[in-house]
Amino acid sequence: MADLRDASSQLLTQLLSVNSPELGARLKQRLNAAFAANGLGGFDEKSLGFAKFTDYLLRQHGDLVSVERREGFGDILVSLRSMPSARTSYIPVLKQLQGPATPVIRSDVWQAFANPDPERKRFFNVHTARIVHYLKGKSGPERAQVESAPDTFVEILPISGDVQARWMREFLGSASLPSNEREALEPLVAEPYSSAVNATFTRALGAHSVAWRNYRTAQITSVIDAWAHGHAIPLSQLHVVSPDATAGTLEAAGTTESRATATLAIGSEHSLQVPPRQQVVKLLELLTDDDIVRLVLPTLLSTIMIKSRL
Repeated sequence: MADLRDASSQLLTQLLSVNSPELGARLKQRLNAAFAANGLGGFDEKSLGFAKFTDYLLRQHGDLVSVERREGFGDILVSLRSMPSARTSYIPVLKQLQGPATPVIRSDVWQAFANPDPERKRFFNVHTARIVHYLKGKSGPERAQVESAPDTFVEILPISGDVQARWMREFLGSASLPSNEREALEPLVAEPYSSAVNATFTRALGAHSVAWRNYRTAQITSVIDAWAHGHAIPLSQLHVVSPDATAGTLEAAGTTESRATATLAIGSEHSLQVPPRQQVVKLLELLTDDDIVRLVLPTLLSTIMIKSRL
C-alpha cells in the first residue's frame, strides 16, 4: 500500500506539473489513465477505502496537493502545494511496482474485440473456445454454423471506433507532452478511428508510445475480462499460455504493443495446425478495406517488386 501511495504521489506530481489547478473530475480521469499506462491497474478510490476522490486526495496526499471549491466551479480544483522548479520537465513514470505477470490473450480473441468494423459479426464457441466470424448479409459455413446452434455461441460486440478514439484523446490529455507536440496530435485524434490512425498516433508519440500501448492494452483487456465474466466464460479459454512461458518472449521482443502481438510471436496451438496461406486469409478478414489499402497492399507490392529484381 505504501508503494502504491508513492507511485500515485509521483503520478499526481507529474500530472499537476503540466496543468495546475485541475478540475477534480478531469484529474481523476487523467490519473486513471496514468495508472493503467504504468501497469498499476485502473484507479478507483473506493477500492482503496475512500468514499470520494476528495477524501482520497486530502487523506492520502494532503501534504502534496491542495483542494478547494471556488465560486462558479461545480467541481473541486486541485493544485500542487509547491510547483516543481522545472514545470515542463518530465518525471519518469514508475516501473518498479510489478505485479504478477498478465496472461497473454489469444490474438483471434484480441482482434475480435479490437477490430471496430461494424459489418463483421463475431461469436465465441463455448464448447471449442474458437472464434467464428462472418460479414453481415453474407451466407457461408460460419454463419450457418452459428445459426444452427445459437446456444453454443456467445456474440462478441466489438469496441467501437468512437470508444477507441476517446481512449486516444484521454491518453493525449494525460500524457506529459510539450504543448506544441500535443497541439500537433490533436487533429489526428479527432479523425475517425482506424488501425491506421492508431498506428500513426503511436509512432507520433515517440518516447510516449510505450505508455500509450500499455494504456490501450489495459483498456481492451478490461473490456474482454468484463465480457468473459458477464457470460461465465473462464478467462483461461481466452489465453494462450501461462505468463511464465511468455514473459521471456515479451522482454526479448522488446514490445508492449499488446498481448495479442505477443501471441503472433509465440504462436498459438491452433495456428500451428493451419497452413500459412489460410492463416494469411484469416488475418486479412480481420482487417477493414481501409486498413488493407493503407497497410497491406503497399507492403505486398514492395515485396513483389524486390523479388522480381532478384
